[in-house]
Amino acid sequence: MKKIGIICIIGMVVLSGLGAVALSENNDNHRMTMSIALPSFVTKEESDKYITLEYAVEGSNNAYLTNPGEPILPKTVQSFEFEAGVTNIQVTVVPTRVRTEHITKEIQPAPVLQAYSNEDTALSYSEKDEALYASSQLFPSEWYETTIGVGLNAKNIRVTHLSVGIYPVRYSPAEGTIHIAEEVEILITYEPPSETITYPDEYDLVIIAPSAFTSDLQPLVDHKNNLGMQTILKTTEAIYDEFEGRDKPEQIKYFIKDAIEQWNITYVLLVGGLKSVFYGQARDDTNQGTKDWYLPVRYANNYNVEPGIITDLYFADIYKEGMEFDSWDSNNDGIFALWKASMAPTDIIDLYPDVNVGRLACRSNEEVQTVVDKIITYESTSPQEKSWFNKVIAISGDGFLDQDDLDIQWDTNGLPNGAYTIYAQSNNPDGDMGPIEEIHITIDKTRETVLTFNHDDHLRVSSYPAPPIAEIVSVTEGNILGNTDFSYNPTEREAYCNDNTGWARLLYRDGILHIRGKTYDPQPYGNLSDIHVWITNEGEEEVFSDWRYDSKMYSEGDFLTGEEVLHGRAGGLYYMPEDFEREILWTSNGNWDGPEDVLEAYSRGSGFIYFMGHASPFSWGNHYPGIPGNRQNADVDGINVVNIKYTFPFIERPILPMNELTNGEKLPIVAVGGCHNSMFSVSILTTLLDKGNSKHTHCYGVPTPECWSWYMVKIPNGGAIATMGNTGYGIGTLGEWCTIGGCDGWINTEFFRQYGEFGHETLGVTYSQTLSSYFDTYGKNDGVDVVSVQQWALLGDPSLMIGGYE
Repeated sequence: MKKIGIICIIGMVVLSGLGAVALSENNDNHRMTMSIALPSFVTKEESDKYITLEYAVEGSNNAYLTNPGEPILPKTVQSFEFEAGVTNIQVTVVPTRVRTEHITKEIQPAPVLQAYSNEDTALSYSEKDEALYASSQLFPSEWYETTIGVGLNAKNIRVTHLSVGIYPVRYSPAEGTIHIAEEVEILITYEPPSETITYPDEYDLVIIAPSAFTSDLQPLVDHKNNLGMQTILKTTEAIYDEFEGRDKPEQIKYFIKDAIEQWNITYVLLVGGLKSVFYGQARDDTNQGTKDWYLPVRYANNYNVEPGIITDLYFADIYKEGMEFDSWDSNNDGIFALWKASMAPTDIIDLYPDVNVGRLACRSNEEVQTVVDKIITYESTSPQEKSWFNKVIAISGDGFLDQDDLDIQWDTNGLPNGAYTIYAQSNNPDGDMGPIEEIHITIDKTRETVLTFNHDDHLRVSSYPAPPIAEIVSVTEGNILGNTDFSYNPTEREAYCNDNTGWARLLYRDGILHIRGKTYDPQPYGNLSDIHVWITNEGEEEVFSDWRYDSKMYSEGDFLTGEEVLHGRAGGLYYMPEDFEREILWTSNGNWDGPEDVLEAYSRGSGFIYFMGHASPFSWGNHYPGIPGNRQNADVDGINVVNIKYTFPFIERPILPMNELTNGEKLPIVAVGGCHNSMFSVSILTTLLDKGNSKHTHCYGVPTPECWSWYMVKIPNGGAIATMGNTGYGIGTLGEWCTIGGCDGWINTEFFRQYGEFGHETLGVTYSQTLSSYFDTYGKNDGVDVVSVQQWALLGDPSLMIGGYE
């Protein structure tokens, strides 16, 4: 291995756009110092209550601290690489030229996190940390934080990663002050390894599989070797005979460590899933699935989102600082990757990938033959012969209902009994006016109040894009405002994301009606609208009028997949090479209205597809913009493994819609955002018998042979060459912070950035650098951030040459 000295990564993650950087190194004393002029920012009024602090200039260094309920603050990240064996890295950051400013409003808290799930469940996070906002202590508690780990860099060389996250602004909420550093001095010291670590370069790729698959994998071994990707096949049976470990996943991990040190491998292809599509025990115990598996899986016991998730990152993360073996059980209690919700992690884990790992979750020799043929054909055809390759398809819709609480208050005291009409109309910044909402009600103070929830804006939109929509939900045609108070908080089934903002709560108290509802602009990137509410009496005289201006509602999928920049970061299409054709299937532009649209676009062929939406192991879809009529009316089907509409004996065909893909050898690399798309532990009987999700299959009685992501790869005459998706809940940020709030949307978008901006050639390097970039940017101190990376699985060949060999 080539010896690596100290390298400051300029522009890799963060330095683009920074001020002058002065760097000095002293290798003899094993220290380095630098001075950085921090970027400036501007203050923006967000509402009557909040302001935001945003970077004045766009740059790849622009990150934000976005912990739910805590103030959103700028964060500047700087990454370094050191020789793989260094230890005792110490970092000191001293701010200089610090000034204090008073602010008249609080800094906006970060929004809640939400699951990209087909289930009507949400993660519970406080909208605002009241204790933090009442404190005079500076937030964050320090000017910086550090993240250290051992892993591959973009050149496939193992190094020690150091990421320094600098907070240019610290905030004292109770005092209403912000403390701003214009420059920082950074001092880094370290202890070098006693000797340079070198490994013999014998193999690039090791394929690990049961002996039952060896003959069908031999053509792939020969193919790789012929291309110069030096490859060796190792059976699981041989590994279990030769290597010790507390369980079989650990035995495999020890073999991978040995393969690094004996052969200097950088790619590991795991071949094997459950042994049957009909039934398989997904989890033998809290740590593993082995008994019914061709190749076992490790479960991370990270309970910040759900009770344990499959993670092949375990097999990629071999070393921790000092090149010591990382068992993922740092306290040796026999529970791997333990992190209980709302607590500090029990196991301290490195997490940076030391090898590029992918899995072919094959359940039969037939599936092995299929995927081997697909890989060989894909790589044997050059990009120049693939006229369809230079194309990327984005498919998405509106993920969450992020409506602010309008809370327009109409005081009915002093008004005579009689008939009244409530009107509402919205307009967008272009001046487009939407249809008028009209509700007839009665004031009768001799009777009890009657209020009912009403959510029917889906009836007023026939096609997309559509004019701005005004929707009143807190009062319904024929309701009575009487002499009693009334309060009702709609359920998630009635009002999606209502618990986050209270946008749909019904309230009539002391004669005051709180008019609540929605205003939105259902077109691509439509995110701002004004709403006017006015009320007339039976003589058509106006008795009330009020406005809400610049109300925000974002179709998150447009921004996560598209090209618009939002708070310094854009969606996947923005980062792709300019010569790639873009095909955009959004609900907001009218190009996606059902499965047929997805099948047609997919079957025409493309090099990449980016799905962003809601999902389960058998399904993927999303919503129309604004979530009209709530999720049950706004859902748009994308493409499913199983047709959920069929009921025996009246079967709606096709039963297996994904089999209808006709793209043949035009195989894309697919990134998919959503929940449990890649949970490759499902089988027909376990899902059929799990109607109430007691077994946590997330299929609710729909018999599912294999998960969405793997089914797409194993299709013989089409589908995908590889997929990346979640084995657990995909987590997203609502509204305008969706592109920089970490979790599911960020990691999928970062894959396209890694490919488009840095030009990585192989799938595994692009994938692994995406994971490393996540930790560089967000660190490893939050359980949701960690689980977002642990569960993001690559189902495909990590050594795959993207586009094929020249």
